[in-house]
Amino acid sequence: MEIRWLETFVAVVENGGFAKAADVLYCSQPTVSAQVSALERELGAELLDRGRRPVELTESGRALLHHARAVLDQIESARGSVSDVLGARRGTVRLGTYPSATAGYIPSLLERFHQNHPLVRVHLVELGGAYLEQAALSGEVNLFLRQTTPPLSSSQFFSEPLWQERLKVIADSSHHLGAVDVVPPQALLGQPLIMTGHYRLDSLLSHPLWRDLGEPPTLAYEVSHPQSLIELVRAGLGIGITTALALHVSRVGNLAVKDIDHPGAVRDVSVYWPSGRRLSAATQALLDFMTTTAPVPPVTESIRTVGTRTSGEGG
Repeated sequence: MEIRWLETFVAVVENGGFAKAADVLYCSQPTVSAQVSALERELGAELLDRGRRPVELTESGRALLHHARAVLDQIESARGSVSDVLGARRGTVRLGTYPSATAGYIPSLLERFHQNHPLVRVHLVELGGAYLEQAALSGEVNLFLRQTTPPLSSSQFFSEPLWQERLKVIADSSHHLGAVDVVPPQALLGQPLIMTGHYRLDSLLSHPLWRDLGEPPTLAYEVSHPQSLIELVRAGLGIGITTALALHVSRVGNLAVKDIDHPGAVRDVSVYWPSGRRLSAATQALLDFMTTTAPVPPVTESIRTVGTRTSGEGG
């Protein structure tokens, strides 16, 4: 079994097909197909359902994927260790992110990080917050950004705090909440709310705002992208609650944006990584940069601690 066969197989899975994998790997589509076929012959099993668009894993393919990523992570770690000895850190990091962070934080982060580590490639995986946890556990991402509520298991994930941002109410100017200076938290109860993210209602009670109110919000719609929230509000379908960063990177227009009169009306964002997987040198470099050097996004406040854990330390 050849390493490049595993690399190609994982690239097909992560990019949803042979053509996109070929672009990422800088080779022809027939080469990608031939390498996956060689891997299938080696294992005596079909790994991909080529009749689906995008291609899907077979049961055998799902069984292999976790091991393939683990093997490639170990190879990446070995390469990084050798590069460190030679004085030039290199490797690939898969960073999980969500839409407002991708727009408001990632560009500045990567621009500055690549100035310090030009040989480290950062592969972005943008998902809704609810899916980032599973992506990390499956090996699809090495690090990921996520709000701290509802909390993740400390036995499964390490984390370091990054920034805090205010929660905002967004409403049509004709709505009665659009006319107040600051929104009383009780005024949110019973309102049809539109929020970014996908939540179990009971899990929202772990957030100080809803915990103090004693009941979760009435969710009319849950969306992934801040601009989708804004357009639903514009159409009169509810009141939006999202973060200052999400609004900073969106086209709000003439809608009213208001603060919530509650000290817990904030969202903390941390960087997470699985506790059971040792970080490669490249991943450790990005983690260190995020937690010590990189600027936090506009309209947020840093809550970083001094320094960061190493990959072997507890959470």
